[in-house]
Amino acid sequence: MNEKNIDLLANEPVYKAIVKLSIPMVMGMMVQVFYNLVDTYFIGMLGDSSQLAASNIALPIFILLMGIASIIGTGASSYISRCLGSKDYEQANKTTSISAGLLLMIAIIVTVLGLAFCKPLVKSLGASGDTYEYTYQYVSIMLVGSIAVIGNFAFGQLLRAEGNAVKSMMGMVIGTILNLILDPIFIFKFNLGVSGAALATIIGNLVGFIYYLACFIKGNTVLKIKLRLFSFDKKILGEIFKIGLPSSFNQILMGVATIVANNIAIKYGTQTVAGMGVAAKIMMIGTFIFIGFSTGCQPIIGYSYGAGNLNRAKEVIKIGTRLTCIIGIVLLGVFAISSPILIGLFTKEPQVIDKGTVILRALIWSLPFIGGQMIATTAAQSMGKAVPAMILSISRQGLLYIPLLLILNAVLGFNGFIYAQPATDIIMRVLSSIYISKIFAKELLNINGNIDPKDTLI
Repeated sequence: MNEKNIDLLANEPVYKAIVKLSIPMVMGMMVQVFYNLVDTYFIGMLGDSSQLAASNIALPIFILLMGIASIIGTGASSYISRCLGSKDYEQANKTTSISAGLLLMIAIIVTVLGLAFCKPLVKSLGASGDTYEYTYQYVSIMLVGSIAVIGNFAFGQLLRAEGNAVKSMMGMVIGTILNLILDPIFIFKFNLGVSGAALATIIGNLVGFIYYLACFIKGNTVLKIKLRLFSFDKKILGEIFKIGLPSSFNQILMGVATIVANNIAIKYGTQTVAGMGVAAKIMMIGTFIFIGFSTGCQPIIGYSYGAGNLNRAKEVIKIGTRLTCIIGIVLLGVFAISSPILIGLFTKEPQVIDKGTVILRALIWSLPFIGGQMIATTAAQSMGKAVPAMILSISRQGLLYIPLLLILNAVLGFNGFIYAQPATDIIMRVLSSIYISKIFAKELLNINGNIDPKDTLI
């Protein structure tokens, strides 16, 4: 058993533990951002706003695949961390092995059903006219390679569950470097256009997935994948799905929200869709940094909760929230000043640059608030709190954003459309803080019979 990883989760000072687990994850996430930005950059070099718009219209499919991966990745990671915290290593290994089998079965189902209904799916994304054929090509390739995307994302999460952030980052780095090499070859040399970007993405994810699989089978990891441990264990399946499904709802609702936004954006013109796509990719820099911190906090919270150390779990949430808020404020200032330059890196069309700049300067007001809500949701998932995790997961993009998007767009037009997301994130930050504080209050009451309000403030 790798005692170094376990000691990091159990005994390392909270700030140092967060930094040690989060920084490799943030670096890995930045590699993922680079991955997406490289695609956008090379597609933008084609000088065709229809292809640039198509890559944005197809983005919900990638988000949906990641959402499906979250069913296993997040659900299993939460339970594995708690098993490690309670020293039940056999159950942790069994959960890992069952998760691997489930991923394979789910990926096959997604591929078959996705390809069977590909044409109506593309239409529902908002593709039409010049963007339809390009979107169809991109989506078809993504569905064929869905096992690579699902496996890569979920297996990286499983490695993080044992505190193995470095190997998790390495898988992302390997895939991204390969994508960087293949993008210009497929897009320009083979003249595949936006389809080449999709193909490069799938191959990069596939290589990352193979790397992770090799780590679990032969690598120096706490967790191992063993065929003999696979079974349809009701307890393990229940633990995976009660946390994994709410997490996947969040990802799936993000995809649905993007579809709704694209269908509204297309009414403002193809240039608006293209500009929004570039702005959204740039916003990923902040969002993925926060994902890195929240995933870095996850195994510490889960382990601490499993070990009965609520004070340590609470401290992780507090410090992680402060760090992401500070980073968000810094990024807001940087993006506000450099928005036209950033958008101009990915397209030379003046109308797309103008639209993208306006949209980006609206979206950046979300940055100080996203990290805190992500960490609150991760905390609920890590502690196995299925109902709170589900409520927090579906609230941001489902219960709040989509209704606000429709209402504000109807009332305020384009300005309402672009400021719906920041309004949602400000509201969610307040609500998530209140909710997670109530969870800790209830836990402390169950343990001590009384609570000090200062001990529950997050």
